[in-house]
Amino acid sequence: MSEINSVKNRSKLYELDYMRFVACFAVMIVHITATGVTEYISGSFPNILMLFLNRCLKFTTPVFIFLSGVTSFYSYSNRNREFKYFDFLVRRLSKVLLAYFVWCLIYYNIYIHFGYYTRDMSFFIDRVLHGTMSYHLYFVIIIVQMYIVGPVFYFILKNSEKKVPILIIAGIITYLSAEFIRFDLSDRLFLKYMVFYMLGIYVSMEQDKYIRWINKNIKYIIAGYVIMSVIYTLVSHYNWAYYTSVWFVFSSVSVFFVYSFGLLMKEKLSSIYSFIKVFGQSSYYIYLMHPLILTIMIRYAERNFLSVTNKILLFTFTVIPITVISCLVFTLTKNKLKDLRKLRKSPISVN
Repeated sequence: MSEINSVKNRSKLYELDYMRFVACFAVMIVHITATGVTEYISGSFPNILMLFLNRCLKFTTPVFIFLSGVTSFYSYSNRNREFKYFDFLVRRLSKVLLAYFVWCLIYYNIYIHFGYYTRDMSFFIDRVLHGTMSYHLYFVIIIVQMYIVGPVFYFILKNSEKKVPILIIAGIITYLSAEFIRFDLSDRLFLKYMVFYMLGIYVSMEQDKYIRWINKNIKYIIAGYVIMSVIYTLVSHYNWAYYTSVWFVFSSVSVFFVYSFGLLMKEKLSSIYSFIKVFGQSSYYIYLMHPLILTIMIRYAERNFLSVTNKILLFTFTVIPITVISCLVFTLTKNKLKDLRKLRKSPISVN
């Protein structure tokens, strides 16, 4: 019997680890294919191909926010644990902010070495607070806001029998915020992603109902994802005015699609769950690290005048393996040290 089947009664959502696996590869591919989107001749076959691949995988931020919503409140929803706001914040923020600050230091010093930045403490603090040390760190600012306001969402959903209408209202607020709130750095305002976090909280409470709905509507979800990927590509290519509407529908459908894909992987790939679990534990580090390796490879490619195709090949076969292997080794080492500390603290059995 597989590891997953042997612990089925624990009601753990193993599909979330498979979703992290998919989302991690997706975010790396999105950043790699951005080279093809911007550097191939606009409208050429390679350009359209890269744009389609880039857009159909551009679900990573909503999916990661959704996953955080599930994992933040799953233990409270299923074990009747007493919720303590301060303890919740300390536990969640400590997992995010320490690694974030360390990687801000790494990016800052390496970018100084590259000549992108100069040493300036006020500049450093400003970049850390706004998530602008590197282009991908906006996500941390969003997720910190979600942790702060998330308990409000949790209690609203927990104490209401009309959870789905609440999600619909949250979706409307999310769309309107994404469409009409425009100011510098407004892309990291939690209101623009709140429905995805609230959907995650909903799943932490109603996972059986949600999974039944996913399975019942799987054909529509797949068709919707494919159609919206094509429309998203066209809107991006032709720069049509209703970009935000398409992004919102695509992101919403994609969360359902990636969840259904996670369920499929859980069923078909249960034998490799131990690897997927470690990969999932490494997902945050992979997210933080991969743009640094990509930046180094971009500098190498520019200095050696590589073609666009060779750049993409170089990035694919360096950024992904270097990042994944490094982060997996770090996580395995961290887990091993944690186990050793537990072993030392455990009482010694005397016969």
